[in-house]
Amino acid sequence: MKFVYLPVYRLAVNYFVNFGRRWSVLEHMLLVETTASRRTVKELSALADLPQRLIIEALINLLRSNWIEVRSSEHGSYFTATPAGIRRALEKELPETLHKDVKWDSVCVDRVTGHWMRADELDLVYERDLPDEFVALEPLLYTFEQNDPALRDLFRLNLNESLEPTPPQFRTPSKPFARIGVAFDQVEMGLPPSAPFTLRDSIVALAKTVPETGEPSTAPGARGPTAIALDDITPDDIIVGGPEHWDLLAHIFEVAHTTIIIHSCFLGPDTLRRLKPFFEKAARRQVKVELLWGLHNDPETRKPKAKFADCEVALKEMSALVRERVRLSPTSSGSHSKVILYDDKETGLWTSVVGSCNFLSSEFDWIEASVRLQSQAFASKLLNRLLSSQLPAVGNWSPVARRLNGIWSKIKHQSYQRGERGNVALTLITDKEHYACVTKARDEAASRIKIGCDIFGLAAETSVLAPMETAAKLGRQVDLEYSRVSEFLIEEGRVPDPNSIRERQIALSQTHNFHAKYLLWDNDNIVISSFNWLSTVVAGFRSNGAEIGVMLQGPNIANIFDEKRRSVLAARESSIVDQA
Repeated sequence: MKFVYLPVYRLAVNYFVNFGRRWSVLEHMLLVETTASRRTVKELSALADLPQRLIIEALINLLRSNWIEVRSSEHGSYFTATPAGIRRALEKELPETLHKDVKWDSVCVDRVTGHWMRADELDLVYERDLPDEFVALEPLLYTFEQNDPALRDLFRLNLNESLEPTPPQFRTPSKPFARIGVAFDQVEMGLPPSAPFTLRDSIVALAKTVPETGEPSTAPGARGPTAIALDDITPDDIIVGGPEHWDLLAHIFEVAHTTIIIHSCFLGPDTLRRLKPFFEKAARRQVKVELLWGLHNDPETRKPKAKFADCEVALKEMSALVRERVRLSPTSSGSHSKVILYDDKETGLWTSVVGSCNFLSSEFDWIEASVRLQSQAFASKLLNRLLSSQLPAVGNWSPVARRLNGIWSKIKHQSYQRGERGNVALTLITDKEHYACVTKARDEAASRIKIGCDIFGLAAETSVLAPMETAAKLGRQVDLEYSRVSEFLIEEGRVPDPNSIRERQIALSQTHNFHAKYLLWDNDNIVISSFNWLSTVVAGFRSNGAEIGVMLQGPNIANIFDEKRRSVLAARESSIVDQA
């Protein structure tokens, strides 16, 4: 085994939690019932169709709060609400009896990619204890992002705790190294499963220059408890097509239990009005809908996008119940991502949808691609990205951020309880990691690589064409698919020439009204994202989480997507022929 050393910052961090008593729906219902008339335990048990012992336990909690009282008569004992209980029963939710506490933990952030890890997941070695001829990665980072959403996933919370909406506080960092073992071009020890593959690739590349060592092959704390996100993906979970995404929305509004969170890059008042029946149905079922958005203007079109005020007007036209339950964030996230999160009443799981569809502005007539996931670990990471985009640089958290924080705590607890299961590994892909996915496909593909997106733009040469030319020379079949040429390329007279690109052994095709964004290689690897592979430049001024995707690695997963894509394209061609 070979050993390399990763420079990290190690920090003590504190964060605030609240904990304590949260009232159940049953207790609230019993309180309301005792305000109407006095009831015995037997009567309450019959009305609720629940065991008497469960009713008694709930009544005891209400008695302790002095919201009900017990009285006796010749006919037995009965319960009735006190004046304080009558006032509380009129409230929509009973007030929580919570306490605040501060917790401490030790975390590390690597100085190559900026990934956060728990200190007890690593085998840390300080400079004075390094071997004489150690080999270490060169540090690229000399600071760290304190508001990185990935940090929140490391905080340990008990089942009765939730994270307070306050920024964590750090002590002065130390600068140790993480000792990592590599064998057969694989990281075997010293790195948690959550580490990004870009970091793993850098470690393996350095290890190839290192001779075998006599260092011991075991290290305490080298294997961390962080689970890889897993899921079982069926063909029904891969959504391709425009009308198919409208049907997906209809299904989500039908099965959501308490909350739906939708992030769309753009907003459109006409789309919001079209969604009115869905909003009405959700509001009647007391489902809360959070509408988040990213950008005001599309740099690729001369046509101005709808104003935020127009979208507010569209929502104000709806019923009072919708206005109460459907809330539009007043703050732009700065993100191009398209995701949905909701709690499914049929499965009891928080479900994620990641893909290319602008659910709040689309006309649902272009070909889109998304994937539906039931991994709770993935949902927690995804919501972290949405939450971080709503945090101000300074000052108090917004009401939207506080609501998302409460939902994140629920998902985090469910992730602890359920664990991860499935045969498809899920990796959240954000921002610059998309470039690494292209090179990963170039290096790992054995037979084929396919990339599809909406726009062919200025970034195509460096981001995709150059690495794909290398893959083609290695004998891989490379197919690129796009819908329209960037306005900036057209202005410069640089419209892509399929013939010249074909000379580089790359097949380039144009598919009209195609908005899906995917990268697949071989049969078992695919990335579905919001990222325009052939045009987007992830510049430093863009927000964290400006682009969000998911890499799925599992048996036949790329083939499932490709078959659906071909089926949708064939159906559209057939429809065009019939109309002609």
